[in-house]
Amino acid sequence: MKRPIRSSTNAAFTLIELLVVITIIGILATLAPSAINGVLEKANQTKAVNGCRNVISALKLYASEHDGAFPSGDTAADAFSKLLPQEEGSQGYIPGKKDFIVKGSAWTKATDNAGNTDMKKLAANENHWAYMAGLDDAGGARWPLVFDGPSSPDGKYSNKKGEKGGVWSGKTAIVGRLGGDVAAEALTNLSVKSDGQDNILRPTETWATGGKVSMPY
Repeated sequence: MKRPIRSSTNAAFTLIELLVVITIIGILATLAPSAINGVLEKANQTKAVNGCRNVISALKLYASEHDGAFPSGDTAADAFSKLLPQEEGSQGYIPGKKDFIVKGSAWTKATDNAGNTDMKKLAANENHWAYMAGLDDAGGARWPLVFDGPSSPDGKYSNKKGEKGGVWSGKTAIVGRLGGDVAAEALTNLSVKSDGQDNILRPTETWATGGKVSMPY
């Protein structure tokens, strides 16, 4: 006895099923760029945290050879330049400039390999980090030492991505503390709000202790 042949129309998608599939594809297509951007930002942030940690290690090495004092300069770039090899073939406290460059930063437009022919200083587009000038290695472990460059010397950050101070979508800032801890910290935990717009580093407690904000350049 032959089995009845199933009609091909019964196996086909209905119009409602097709609409559901199209809707799901549309939702996934909308979410995909955001998810990809989030993954890329997280990867860049992890790389920046490691770079900040290397800068702090170099600062501590410098301080160990200069009576506990960290380098000084008119800007953070001036101070950090003293960590670089000062002449051809010398080692310096940090081997190159790549740890000062943060991908996607409004402060740095250079690539990781930019400017490495002149190791004595950092150009304006080669340093992302701000620096708490005037500290020494006897300070408190929780004092901030190296952190994402704000938009002004009073420590303001922006909540607008792409602006100087609008770091990491205006939500977090990487902060390296004198004790060596480095982490991406929520701006709301680092700052006070002003008219619901600006993120301002606390003018009291740890942010004001022992030094002042030195801008990237």
